[in-house]
Amino acid sequence: MVLPDPLQRPADVVNFGRVEAMPLAAGGLVALVAVAMLAHLLVTSVRRRRRDLAVLKVLGFVRRQVSSSVIWQATTLAGLAVLAGLPLGVVAGRWAWVLVADRLGVVPVSVVPTLILTLVALSTVLAANLVAAVPAWLAARTRPAIVLRAE
Repeated sequence: MVLPDPLQRPADVVNFGRVEAMPLAAGGLVALVAVAMLAHLLVTSVRRRRRDLAVLKVLGFVRRQVSSSVIWQATTLAGLAVLAGLPLGVVAGRWAWVLVADRLGVVPVSVVPTLILTLVALSTVLAANLVAAVPAWLAARTRPAIVLRAE
């Protein structure tokens, strides 16, 4: 008679362990796409608004003010995304959990981790400012004479 190996885990437990990391991986992928989209938006915005940035520099903006305008653009966009996305995400998550819990026959109690949501909101704005650093630096380097001469 062969005794079962005590270190061997059932297949259901092993498969659950593989699926357990999926929400974290999906969230990381969505965050990476969001950061790439923000970077693309800022670079494109700086490229398209070169003439406006040059006019601002001619009117007296210094490099720091030009870069601050790009960083504020990123901060505003991230702030609006957080203000819209977090409440909608909480409502959609609660709604989905109620549907799943009803089908499973369990009590649909949902807990909203406010500390984690606050950290997500702050880290979103921080990440937006970090992403905006390079386009802001490029915008600050705009040379008005060269840009305005092209017209």
